[in-house]
Amino acid sequence: MSKSETALRNLVAAGASFLEVIEYLVHRHPRDLSPLKFLHIFQQELGISFVESRPMLEYFDPQMKPIADSGLINEHGRALLQRCSSADGQQAVARRPSS
Repeated sequence: MSKSETALRNLVAAGASFLEVIEYLVHRHPRDLSPLKFLHIFQQELGISFVESRPMLEYFDPQMKPIADSGLINEHGRALLQRCSSADGQQAVARRPSS
């Protein structure tokens, strides 16, 4: 896992809001964070499928700038990001050696 992937996962695990995650991705990809790249990153780095993350695109313009209320975006995004955090927790438990 690359440093940027680890940083993204740590950000999500720390409870960052959806808009904070998007800000991080915009910083990481300042010229080319497109909706398609967003979907790709969420699937490849967070394990969240296109089908699950695609509805969030309704809240952004083609340049990934928010076009809806930040509270609404973060509320809907929280549920999506919790899936990633839950999956990470389950993977950590599965990897933990038994005593």
